[in-house]
Amino acid sequence: MKLKCIRPGNMTKIFITHLHGDHMFGLPGLLCTISMAHKPPDGITLSDDLGSDGQATNNSKTIEIFGPVGLRRFIREALNLSRSALSFQYVVHELVPEKDQYNAAKSGDPSWDKWNPDHLATGPLHPSELGSGRNIFLDKAQQQWHVCMTDKITVIAGQLKHRIPSFGYVFIEGSKPGKLNSEKLIEAGVPKGPLFGRIKNGETVTLDDGRVLNPAHFIGRPQPGRKVAVLQDSCNSWFMKNMCYKCDMLIHEATNENSHQEQCVKNGHSTPGMAASFASATESRMLVLTHVSQRYKHHITHEVGDNDVTTDVLEKEAKDIFTGPVAIAYDGLVVNVMRKADP
Repeated sequence: MKLKCIRPGNMTKIFITHLHGDHMFGLPGLLCTISMAHKPPDGITLSDDLGSDGQATNNSKTIEIFGPVGLRRFIREALNLSRSALSFQYVVHELVPEKDQYNAAKSGDPSWDKWNPDHLATGPLHPSELGSGRNIFLDKAQQQWHVCMTDKITVIAGQLKHRIPSFGYVFIEGSKPGKLNSEKLIEAGVPKGPLFGRIKNGETVTLDDGRVLNPAHFIGRPQPGRKVAVLQDSCNSWFMKNMCYKCDMLIHEATNENSHQEQCVKNGHSTPGMAASFASATESRMLVLTHVSQRYKHHITHEVGDNDVTTDVLEKEAKDIFTGPVAIAYDGLVVNVMRKADP
């Protein structure tokens, strides 16, 4: 992250799709990295900050973590057993899977009846753990999990089909006010200054000469917010078709090429063709393929030999179906999610 100019100390929310190791084993280490980047108030150490109940009392920063049931226990046990002190507080909110999400185990995997570890967090909280968080259940009417909402972004989740319960996340940005037509205001005799700001904020303004200015006459149409979906491990994403409709960017896993689809699906994964078909059906503007098998070498991150299979194969297979831009994700890739142009 340091090499890619990502500042861990700025993180406030973390989203985990499912509980396979390659998606969550690094989380305790990430929290410790964030802790090193965060300076607690007035240089207070964890030992100074513990109350009589063993909980931190004066941390100014809180990180919210979202993921399936079992994530709370994993983080609590990992941090407690390693006695990893944090310079901030955290809370884990768990998405409660539906029963049918436990029915997609790979052939040969032990059944849930025979191997069903306790997913519920028990025992003492970590000193920096801010309570037990929320349990988030499926909204059966809308067929989605309402994850969280801020003043700028709403996050919802949907069901994916994988070997264990897996969730896809959709991040929906609120619309922005339209642009202020400064030239039109000047033509109307409005002096530059505070009145411009009041009209921009939607306030009706009365001028000294008695004229009343309706802000709607000087502000353009609202700018639609952007929409990004992140669908990791999945061999069937169609449960989320409506949620992902008209995404500005669809990030979808594509583990192996199309010729390996049968085995890929048995392992709970998708191919470029499957991802591209979903992107087309949802009328997404851009497709980013991720979770690519290590057998495919990316020109930017690897020295590619003559006999190497590259990610170009996956990109071409997706472009054969999806007509929009296609990119192959790699560590450190930065993609600017553009706003829709005014029609």
